[in-house]
Amino acid sequence: MLATINTTLISILAAIFTLGILILIHELGHFLAARSVGIRVERFSIGFPPRFLSFRNKVDGLWVTIHIPWFLQKLFNAALVEYRFRRKNPKAGDTEYNVSWTPLGGYVKMAGTIDESLDTSIKGKPWEFTSKKRWQQLFVISAGVIMNTILAWFLFSTIFLSNGVPEMTNSAVVGSLSGSQARPVYPAEQAGIQPGDRIVSVNNQQINSWDDLIDVIHSLPGKTVDITWERDRVLQSATLTTVSETVPTENGVETYGMIGIGPETIQREVGFFEAAKLGAQNTYSFGTLMVRSLGMLISGDASMKELGGPVAIAKMAGDMARQGWLDVFYFMAILSVNLAFINILPIPGLDGGQFIIIAIEGLIRRPLPIKAKVVIQQVGMVLLLGLIIYVTIQDIAKL
Repeated sequence: MLATINTTLISILAAIFTLGILILIHELGHFLAARSVGIRVERFSIGFPPRFLSFRNKVDGLWVTIHIPWFLQKLFNAALVEYRFRRKNPKAGDTEYNVSWTPLGGYVKMAGTIDESLDTSIKGKPWEFTSKKRWQQLFVISAGVIMNTILAWFLFSTIFLSNGVPEMTNSAVVGSLSGSQARPVYPAEQAGIQPGDRIVSVNNQQINSWDDLIDVIHSLPGKTVDITWERDRVLQSATLTTVSETVPTENGVETYGMIGIGPETIQREVGFFEAAKLGAQNTYSFGTLMVRSLGMLISGDASMKELGGPVAIAKMAGDMARQGWLDVFYFMAILSVNLAFINILPIPGLDGGQFIIIAIEGLIRRPLPIKAKVVIQQVGMVLLLGLIIYVTIQDIAKL
């Protein structure tokens, strides 16, 4: 019981850490981009409402506000508690900085925007979002995706620089056993194969290298095979059935046979520039993988049931946390690419949806009606909420 509680707690904390940082970095991108082109940022929040602490520079000093939760307001006979810190040469600021109760991520409220708050108070002031040039608006909207992409590149590059690059030895030695959320144990592990074992033959076909093994296993999806391996100079054998896996590749969607083993690898040290190059390559690779995966969903080659939501992310984050910090950062880098890709999709309520609206306004040379934008935002929010609820239910069903 105690172990289960500890596992759950680690998963929750790891999810808060990974998702919190990723979303915060995303919103920081919008914040910095908006400030750089002269858009007034009314509020920057770490976490989501309700608010807990607020900081605001005013002409008479720094004001700190504690927002008392509604269920404690009668006890304290107040909704707010404010305190002023006197400062030399105080300067009033446009932005209110918040720490909110919900720890995942944050948000940015820019003047003159129709966002999640559905605020339609656009007055045409020069510091408002809608008063800026189209390219400036597009830059601000894209900045979150850009920051997530940069973060993924930075994390990948840092991992390569500190840990080196894993390179296959191409020997037929098993380096690791693999699994997934949907299938934690693969046939190889069920058959008793362990890391360090050397695969000798498959269906009486001699295996001399990892390439030989991959060629045979991949060509037999869902087939029964006889496999022989060597451990401590003793031969062992078993009959198992390969798993049929649909995999997005550069040549399209292909079906491979798999038994759940990984190759033996060695770590090669790399310098700064090679690490940066490898970081960019990994970021690009995971981005194209997301594109191919979306194509599989659209074509029907993959099921919506395979999507992972907050619960799945929490579980995977907890698993990574128990393995070590490098695994957490690698997982965070992959999630950062995913977050960038998802946000750039032309879906109402996401950055990509707003990007399309701004582009359309640029083409027709006039803004869309505010009521139309509000409806688009509302539809997008309902769709996104529905998707989150759906994948969460699927996650819980898989537990």
